[in-house]
Amino acid sequence: MEPLYNIAEAGALVSQTFKIGGLFGGYRHISIFPVPQDNAVGSNDMGNAITVISFPKGKIDYDKYFRHVEDIAGRGKYLPPISSDLIGFGQVRVFHLFDFKKKLHREYDIVFPVTQYIDNIAIADARQRRFLFEIESQKVNPKSSFDVDIFLQLVELSGENHKVIKEIKEEPGTVLTTTKDRVFLYQVFGRQLLVFNMNLEPAHHPLEDVVKQYKDLLNPFEKKIGFSRIRLHPNLPFAILYGGYRGSTFINWSKDRDNTPHLLIDYTTDFSFSPDGKWVVFLKDYPEPAMTYIMPVSEMYPHYLGSPIMISKNSFKAGQGAWTTNPTAFVGTNLDKIYRCDLENQDFPEKGKMSFHDYIVQEDLRKLTREKRQGLGK
Repeated sequence: MEPLYNIAEAGALVSQTFKIGGLFGGYRHISIFPVPQDNAVGSNDMGNAITVISFPKGKIDYDKYFRHVEDIAGRGKYLPPISSDLIGFGQVRVFHLFDFKKKLHREYDIVFPVTQYIDNIAIADARQRRFLFEIESQKVNPKSSFDVDIFLQLVELSGENHKVIKEIKEEPGTVLTTTKDRVFLYQVFGRQLLVFNMNLEPAHHPLEDVVKQYKDLLNPFEKKIGFSRIRLHPNLPFAILYGGYRGSTFINWSKDRDNTPHLLIDYTTDFSFSPDGKWVVFLKDYPEPAMTYIMPVSEMYPHYLGSPIMISKNSFKAGQGAWTTNPTAFVGTNLDKIYRCDLENQDFPEKGKMSFHDYIVQEDLRKLTREKRQGLGK
């Protein structure tokens, strides 16, 4: 199976580059995460505070919040904004909750034994302050470093202490993915996709049927296209599967399109959709050096995804990249630099008549049609 796109044919956009901390710098390897504020990302690595890094008129600015909070520096398990005033992230065994409106910080002990730690976090119900915590627990006499127990807990943090609502044990080699109303547990070794609602009760999603239908084609152990990670689009009926033998795979459950999985791009990983769903960012990780690309998303494409565009010759792993809103931009950090690609305020011929996203889609479809790709131009 040939991939839908060849990364060697990708175009490029120019990103802004800033020295972290201004002219005199002083910070390196900072983590960043999305925040409710417009045109901004956050960091917990610039002193004992939450630093909101904004980009007014294409420049960079820093605002400090929660200066009184101690020991919050260091990488974390980050979330999208919980609400317009609330953010949170986990660190090892605790979860920090920050309320910008009330200027309130709370720290919750999620696990207590030193043999347990937080492996993953997701929002289950923002209104009820319910979250999903994936907990790794080391065994007393493990057979190997991979011989651990994994539990998925539904936890409520509406009071002073955390309250476990429900817990399920995961099979070895299970990978967690969530959307706004579904929890997906993919058992890599058994190649089974389990679906739950946000209360951890068994549920259904159309992706489950498509994965089951093409189970043999998606087998990662027979050097087929395979996958171990899932990224579902927030609104459209498709997902990107990756972590398999060759790279990424497009799969959809639309009623009026072919549901056969298609290899998307070779050797690509770490996909993340923009909050408005109009873009997806990802890494090309082989051959080195790893680089960062985006693709436009539109129902006008036969497979919803457009041609890749390089936005940075750097790679941004988990905790090193985040989306901003109003405007939509992708921000990444590497060493002592911050890189920002604004996807709304670009110069292009039709500026003022249409959005940059719509212009990219328009021109890309014309190119694909001329080249008679993906069934276009026939």
